[in-house]
Amino acid sequence: MKRFSADGSVGFPHVRVGHRQALYQTPRSSRRLGAFFYGFFMYAEINQALESLRRNGALPCTEWPKGAPVTPRDLGLVERRGEWVRVDQVEELDLVYLRRNAEGRSLEVEIEFFPVVGSTNRILVERAGSEELSNLLLTCDYQHAGRGRRGRNWISPYARNLAFSFAHRSEKDLHELGGLSCVVGLAITDALADLGLSNTNVKWPNDVWIEGNKLAGVLVELINSGAGTQVVIGVGLNVALTDAERMQIDQPVIDLVSCGIKRARNDLLIDVVGKLTSYLEHFENKGFAPFIGAFNAVHALHQKQVSVHLAGKNQDPTTLGRVVGLGASGQLLVETIDGIIELLGGEVSLRPAPVDH
Repeated sequence: MKRFSADGSVGFPHVRVGHRQALYQTPRSSRRLGAFFYGFFMYAEINQALESLRRNGALPCTEWPKGAPVTPRDLGLVERRGEWVRVDQVEELDLVYLRRNAEGRSLEVEIEFFPVVGSTNRILVERAGSEELSNLLLTCDYQHAGRGRRGRNWISPYARNLAFSFAHRSEKDLHELGGLSCVVGLAITDALADLGLSNTNVKWPNDVWIEGNKLAGVLVELINSGAGTQVVIGVGLNVALTDAERMQIDQPVIDLVSCGIKRARNDLLIDVVGKLTSYLEHFENKGFAPFIGAFNAVHALHQKQVSVHLAGKNQDPTTLGRVVGLGASGQLLVETIDGIIELLGGEVSLRPAPVDH
């Protein structure tokens, strides 16, 4: 049995496996932190302008921060008589409501919210390098530089999808954290099932699909602080996309509204986070093994023929095989003509095999 690690080499992985996009070591350089905080305060000016618009119903065009990386039109604003106004109705997240909702469900979660950020994952990863984070939810209405797996951008219109990151402190060693992104995917499908959406599937290692269309994506990043492992879990969930926005995305996508789910974003966020904390607690207590059968049962590609694209220079670029399940560390088991191979995520792309006619 061969094991293909994130860089395509053969061997047993200990760091970049499965969902792990990067393992961050501390401490961080002062130059990198300085650049991070400069970017953070740059977005703070944008958020102050948005707060002024909310209070007054309009914002003079001259008051938009000069040189800002986000334009008013990026946020759905329209210029009228020298002012920026919002004409389309959107449901912005409400921090007071979110905290009250979480407390009412007995969720021990700290919640932070910024209308506009660069990347929620990046903020928490940087903070985890200098402080201990646990049960911290960071969310926003708009990500300017949202990240997906393998460095892809995540397209999300202002206040019409969900984008959040959750910081979790794990007592497990690194080698025990395989399959964590699969657990997160299962938590999302469970939350959506409670809302009546029963036809969701997970797609290894970190997507949620409906009939081959992507509904949600997961990005898990690990930070080794020397005294344990801090985990930052990023989730992007399509709630309402326009046709124009769908055209910008390089794969078939779907959203909740088109599926008949019209749950308020403020409630939907706590729905998902509630399931996530429950699944993480179970994972910490029991490990990944109890989740394997559940994942196989809803895996969109289980027992299907697939095309595997490996990034390693020493491997054939494409391998065909049949998905037979998950291993104990979350690796995907694929039966090929040369035997069973184990896929560990990273620079591995998995798609349904082309059908011959």
